[in-house]
Amino acid sequence: MVLVLAGCVVSDGPLPVGTGPVGVPMPRAFDPPSDFGAPTVWMSRVEDAPVPMVHVLDGVAGWRADAEGLTRVDFLTHTVHPGVRPDNPLGGGLGDRRGGDLAVDVLGNPVVADTALGRIVLAAFPVEVPAAGTSPTGHGVELVAADSATATKRLSVTVPVPALTPGSGPGIGWSSVLGVHDSLVLVSATSTAGGFVAGIDLVSGIVVWTVPAMVGLMIVGDTVVVKHGSGPDTDVRGLSAVDGTQRWEGVESGAVNRIGDRQVLVGTPQRGSAVFDAVTGSEVVSSLSGRLAGWRCLDDGDSVTVCQVSQNAKPYAVLGFDRTGAELWRIVDEPGSTRVPPMVTAVWHGAVYGYTWGSDAGLVLDARTGADRTPAATAAPILVNEYFGIAPAPRPKSSGFSNDQRGFSETVAVPAIS
Repeated sequence: MVLVLAGCVVSDGPLPVGTGPVGVPMPRAFDPPSDFGAPTVWMSRVEDAPVPMVHVLDGVAGWRADAEGLTRVDFLTHTVHPGVRPDNPLGGGLGDRRGGDLAVDVLGNPVVADTALGRIVLAAFPVEVPAAGTSPTGHGVELVAADSATATKRLSVTVPVPALTPGSGPGIGWSSVLGVHDSLVLVSATSTAGGFVAGIDLVSGIVVWTVPAMVGLMIVGDTVVVKHGSGPDTDVRGLSAVDGTQRWEGVESGAVNRIGDRQVLVGTPQRGSAVFDAVTGSEVVSSLSGRLAGWRCLDDGDSVTVCQVSQNAKPYAVLGFDRTGAELWRIVDEPGSTRVPPMVTAVWHGAVYGYTWGSDAGLVLDARTGADRTPAATAAPILVNEYFGIAPAPRPKSSGFSNDQRGFSETVAVPAIS
């Protein structure tokens, strides 16, 4: 059965990417896009919206993870596929919630990866593990993998969370897939027991290692960067992605960003920012080190990391770095500067997307040089690939809103046109 809701097809069966009831040709790819066309799909974070807001792009489709499972939205056919759900009942507050954009609160974004199982989409869900024999009901995190092309389940593996006392279990507050390293998927969760990080083999479906009392932040090379402890005793540590063994510890906790292939930036309002080698934990020299804190860094998935910091709620500096962490370029709001640092919204395959403060137009920079590529772009997307950008829904010019006042209750898919 196929239902048509507000211009969107809701399907009870999978459709291959780029095809529909009558067949839809693939659009031209631009890697990376320099500009975008008019919106073709409107999405909302409102509960039970006909077209839900996506959190990651995958070819001509987007994916989200929420109480409905892993859901794919096909932008060419306007098809919302049935959610790929965990085998166990949802927990962590998801079990009695439907729709909406709850994923930003308790679920990390889905991860799209090319693996030994093919191209798959991964998400980690908090679940309740039913009682079995003498084992009471418990809590866990279930890794769910969906086939990228067919939106069908490929894998489901549950990592139990040890109970604090017999007959009880810690509640899961947040769960996420950190990424994929070789054949291992790294997942993490927070819980009343302190959280954990685990490595799951995709081929065998076996939980290879689990480290308790840690919360995973990101993968940098073959190191899993984690936080340990709580309150003033929290520190940042590095674990081996292969077996979970600890590589280093003792870096004062703060906001953590990845720089290139093997560096992490850690910043606190009190101490400022410092950069560390992800393999050894040793501090390294970087132009990001110093009194400024609050950096936000985005990787382009190719060769560049772009970092931005704001002052007085406005962009102050934007810097580009290569894979080694060496600075490539900078735009800083300082006396004598001939350029205005943009608000960066996305970085992808050598392009920086964003807008200048107070503007109602987007812009595109060259990520390797910082030079203007498209001074007045149609959109300032928050997600980008070779076919589409995802941007906040446009507001009428009569509303008087500029880009820095835009809301995110609705987003649109805008096709790449150049």
